[in-house]
Amino acid sequence: MAKIKDLSEGDLKALLADVRVQLGNRESLKGQKGEDLALDMMMHSLDNYSTWMNFEEYETMQRSLGGFIGVGIKVEKDFGKDMIRVSTPLKGGPAYRAGVKSGDVITKVTNFVDRESKPLATPEVTTTKGLDMNDIIKKILGPKDTKVMLTIEREGDKEARDIEIVRGAIQPETVLGVKRLEDDSWDFTLDAAKKLAYIRITEFGQYTARDLNKAMKDLTKAGLNGLILDLRYNPGGYLDSAVEICDLFIDDGLIVTIRSREVPPDEIKGKHEGSLLNFPIVVLVNGGSASASEIVSACLQDHSRCIVMGERSYGKGTVQNMMKLKDDQGVIKLSIASFWRPSGKNLNRTKEMKETDDWGVRPHPDYTIKLSLKEQADLMEHFRRNEVLPRRDLPQKDPPKFEDRQLDTAVKYLREQMPTKPISSK
Repeated sequence: MAKIKDLSEGDLKALLADVRVQLGNRESLKGQKGEDLALDMMMHSLDNYSTWMNFEEYETMQRSLGGFIGVGIKVEKDFGKDMIRVSTPLKGGPAYRAGVKSGDVITKVTNFVDRESKPLATPEVTTTKGLDMNDIIKKILGPKDTKVMLTIEREGDKEARDIEIVRGAIQPETVLGVKRLEDDSWDFTLDAAKKLAYIRITEFGQYTARDLNKAMKDLTKAGLNGLILDLRYNPGGYLDSAVEICDLFIDDGLIVTIRSREVPPDEIKGKHEGSLLNFPIVVLVNGGSASASEIVSACLQDHSRCIVMGERSYGKGTVQNMMKLKDDQGVIKLSIASFWRPSGKNLNRTKEMKETDDWGVRPHPDYTIKLSLKEQADLMEHFRRNEVLPRRDLPQKDPPKFEDRQLDTAVKYLREQMPTKPISSK
């Protein structure tokens, strides 16, 4: 490099080629990652939301939206120990029942069967130190009703302990409340005296509508004066789930229209039976609210069933079709149609659209509340912390002080709408 000014054109080309080769050796392009990235960029050239996913990414998405087979834990990297830490077990899952707790550091994973459930002659012991987190997760996952043993280090213990877990079906929680009760279920009551409730939907999964219906049945039975439906940072999910939730909160009428090139528009409508109509709703959205979140917030807004507060949504109004390639090589996620809100306005934002164009869901002008970057980071950390199952065997710590201006405004609005008596569903 010191002599670069004196190099010939041929030597400069050789140097450039060498540099490009070395850049290609980085972790983000290791193994199959380079091909995956190239394929993904090719799909993105069609539109913003057509993508390529390798099969591991596809399985991860399926685990978050629907049921899956596993032990039921969320993990994060413990950089100090160079291992992985359990950020939280999932309520009701095999690890939860076996006694795994938030904060446990996994030092070893022991498998007794292979991926086809055949017993191993010698148990396979994998030390997690220094391994890539995805490689460790692969060792923990396995067939249903098979056993895996996690060796963990736990705060307060002098020695490591082994916990045997039988893998089973996991149903991720997507309907969350204000705080955890003593049995680790959710308390959806935001203000007991005023009969105000709060529900956060993290994504629209296979069991979201079912769980929301159960929560609403309990809340309306006790009397309900107002509901805050928090869809901030909700990336979307299944259309059927979003439609069922819309139908719960609106009377009969148009929910969403699906438009594609080859067939007439498909108008999806709700029905009157079972609709909850006698309490006000505030829906919170922001730039992380996309797809199914926008279907729900737009539908309730167009039916004058809610006040939308927060920040403008993401603007993803497209329907994707999944096409799996043979031998589990990967999955093509291809946009095949678009969503349109009941008002007939567009939900999807294309590359050419401007801020002034019609796309996404805008909050009510009087309730557009923009958060600073720090407030956004604090909100995401608050959400993450709120999902963690607390250690009941340790003294409880007071949560950090956190101000949520968007939620505070929603609460103030609902208090102003309150009737003199609690509303019951009867």
